[in-house]
Amino acid sequence: MDRDFSWIDDEELKELIDRFDAMLQQESWSFFDVDDFEILIDFFLEFQDVEYATMAIAEAQRQHPNSNAFQVRSARLLAANSKYYEALEQLNELELTEAPGEEIFLAKGEIYSLMNKHELAIEEFRKSIPFSETPEEVYAAIAFEFENMDDYTNAILNLKEALRVNPASENLIHEIAFFFETTSRFEEAIEFFKEFLDLNPYSVMAWFNLGIFYNSMFFYEKAIEAYEYALAIDEEFASAYFNIANSYSNVDEYQKAIEFYTESLRFEEVDPITYFYIGECYESLYDTKNAMFFFNKAIEADELIAEAWAGIGRLMVKQDQVKTAINYYEKALDLQPDGIDFLFELAEIYLKMSHWEKAEALYSKIVELDSSVVDAWINLSESVLPNEGTQGAIDVIERALENNKDQAALWYRLAGYLYRSGKVQQAYFFIETAMKLDVEKIEFLLEYLPELNNEPRFNELLSLYKSTRD
Repeated sequence: MDRDFSWIDDEELKELIDRFDAMLQQESWSFFDVDDFEILIDFFLEFQDVEYATMAIAEAQRQHPNSNAFQVRSARLLAANSKYYEALEQLNELELTEAPGEEIFLAKGEIYSLMNKHELAIEEFRKSIPFSETPEEVYAAIAFEFENMDDYTNAILNLKEALRVNPASENLIHEIAFFFETTSRFEEAIEFFKEFLDLNPYSVMAWFNLGIFYNSMFFYEKAIEAYEYALAIDEEFASAYFNIANSYSNVDEYQKAIEFYTESLRFEEVDPITYFYIGECYESLYDTKNAMFFFNKAIEADELIAEAWAGIGRLMVKQDQVKTAINYYEKALDLQPDGIDFLFELAEIYLKMSHWEKAEALYSKIVELDSSVVDAWINLSESVLPNEGTQGAIDVIERALENNKDQAALWYRLAGYLYRSGKVQQAYFFIETAMKLDVEKIEFLLEYLPELNNEPRFNELLSLYKSTRD
């Protein structure tokens, strides 16, 4: 029955719990008033300590036999022991004898929620709103019930109501942003936060989330502006600096991005991912020395950051230090075996080195992880070509097309292999198939079969489909 409550920050709460714990351990007696017992029972129920909650309720009823204050908590304890119907029966009886109040309705709502009877839970939660001192919390509880029913529209509506009651709640702003993001309602989110900010212009988190949704819609300049408003209110908001940097990076303004990533480090603990992103910016600016410095700095901060190991690998490839590069990529893959980008970059190295079997193994793993990576399928077909011939390459592309029939690049490559194997008529059939999907991707074919540029039949077909598109 030993408990360790040293983790509790609230000194008054800790002192109360320690006193109750000492009474149990020493089998002594200590008086607690009704409020004390309510605090104790709520704490033990919240942290699912059923044993202590049971003893707290029993002692509370001994010390205060004439008080009805513990009956709702007793019902909650029954529910914690999965005795839902007994709990509801107890609450229903209490509802008949007590004046209507928030506690009973909330308890019934919580129990129905545990029973996955979400509509009944919502009904009880709604009953509690007129009696609640914190109706925003009730609206949030209703929102989560709708979430459990996959009804995100009503979940969002109730979070809007919650924010109408308490617009200063950052938790509620996070929650509604989460629901907008989960359902990809980016435009609706932007409109909501714009309207919200008209009424609450000093809400840092609203500006911040507006920036996030602008970023999701690729409106990077507007995202930067929203983040800047957040920083105007709170100039030490590290995440806003970081997100501005991301937005600048997305519009290829790498020097600006570096400035804001660096600024973010002034207001947060050492962050290896920030060092990595700074390194990526320098890499994009062709500043290999600084890129290497920051990739290494990221590894010093956290040697498990796979992206930085792969980043150094990329730099080594650019410096023609291929063997060293391979070692860095292998380290990245040790840390993140399913890292598709790392697998792809290492596979490309092996493909260029004509290490066909190693390239094939890596590309095979990529398409196993994600069958929609078209470039991996095409490169996989190239890696089997030397050992298995054209038919082996065709087999790979046909496998790729099973789940990617809308990808013109695959049809172009299939046509290329058929053409090279002498099946010209068949090849032209699939060239047309690809052109119908996307004539603009014709380069996927011409890079492999440049000789088609000199074929009148091909050029007539290309002109036909280009004119149709126009």
